Amino acid sequence: RVRGGSRIRVSLEEAEGPWQRGIAYKGFSPMQKDCTGVDVEKLLSMQEMPVQSSIVSPKEGFTTELDDIEVKGWAWSGGGRGIVRVDVSLDDGVTWTTAELGEGATQNPTRAWAWTFWEATVEIPEEMKGKEVTVLCRAVDSSYSTQPENPAPIWNLRGLYCNCWHRVRVQHINE
Repeated sequence: RVRGGSRIRVSLEEAEGPWQRGIAYKGFSPMQKDCTGVDVEKLLSMQEMPVQSSIVSPKEGFTTELDDIEVKGWAWSGGGRGIVRVDVSLDDGVTWTTAELGEGATQNPTRAWAWTFWEATVEIPEEMKGKEVTVLCRAVDSSYSTQPENPAPIWNLRGLYCNCWHRVRVQHINE
């Protein structure tokens, strides 16, 4: 049932207005520093979000004396693409631990609309004990798209689609 209206109108053109034809959902080159001379209505609006993941535990600034870190988070990709893998690293991406996918992992890989939760236990490398450790995560979707390492190649003046590896700094206390 449609509430608040009695008809649906189909159009061959994108809706007029600031959200669809204005700057709201437009992706720009990393080299574009402002909109001077740009006809934003001629740019294709963003239609799907890229693969992304986030660490929800541990929190930034967490301290631990244990020899491993329990890392938990979520991952999601646009276009109904399911999450096939999440990787976690404690050494700036030199080595990776594959996380165990939890709730959301059994969605149809081409019709996945919900978050996929994940968790991993990652051993702290000997040379990082007693130091600040940066926990990283990256997700891979069913198209085998993955998150970029940093925002430099995808930066844009609107800040949209910035889906680089999520980072959380924690402190290991070596007693």
